[in-house]
Amino acid sequence: MPHTAPQGLRVHPMLPVMILLAAVLAWHAGANTASQRAQATPTTVAVVDIVEVFDRLNERPVLEAQLQNRLTNREAQVEEVRRRLRAIQEDIQTVHTPGTEAYYERVREFTELRAVAEARVRALEQIISIDQGTLRRELYQKITNAVARIAERDGIQLVLFDDSGFEIPAENATNQEVFRAIVTRGLVYKHSSIDITDRIVTLMNNEYTAP
Repeated sequence: MPHTAPQGLRVHPMLPVMILLAAVLAWHAGANTASQRAQATPTTVAVVDIVEVFDRLNERPVLEAQLQNRLTNREAQVEEVRRRLRAIQEDIQTVHTPGTEAYYERVREFTELRAVAEARVRALEQIISIDQGTLRRELYQKITNAVARIAERDGIQLVLFDDSGFEIPAENATNQEVFRAIVTRGLVYKHSSIDITDRIVTLMNNEYTAP
C-alpha cells in the first residue's frame, strides 16, 4: 500500500523558486552596499606646520614683549634684595668688628636676606616658566581654532601636524637618537598642495590687525 505525505508536510510547488529568488535579491543588495562603500567620497586631508605658524604670527612678539615687561619688574624686585645684600656684606667687612654683637647681628641679617633672595630667584624662574607656558597655550588654542575654521570653510575633514621639517640626526648621532627621531615622526610624506600653513597665518594675522 503506497505511503502518502501527511497533510501538514506538503511542500508548496513554488517554494524552491521563492527561496532562490530571495537569495539572489540578498546577494544583489550586498553587492550594491559594497559598491557604495567602494565609491564613498575620499577624506580630504591637509597638514599644518604649527611651529612655523607660531614663528610667523604678528601677535606673538607683542605678547612676548608684554611678558618681558612683567619679567623686568620682577627682576627689579630681586635686584633690590641683592643690593641690600651687598650693602650688608660691605658693612660687615668694613664697619663692624668681628666678634662683637653688632657684627653677629649683621651676619644673621645677611644670612636671612640671602635666603630670601635665593627663594625669590627660584620663584621668579618658576613664574617665568608658567607665564611662558600660558602664552604658548593661549596662542596654540587660537591656532587650532583658526585651523578648524579653515577646515570647515574649505571642506577639509582631517588636519595633521606637519613635522616633516624636523630633521633626522645626521653625523655623530647615536642609534637611539636616530631611532627615536624616526619613530616619533608622524608625517613621512606630503604634497605641498595640502599644506594650509600659509592660510592659517594669513587668517590670524589679518584678524589680529583688523580694527
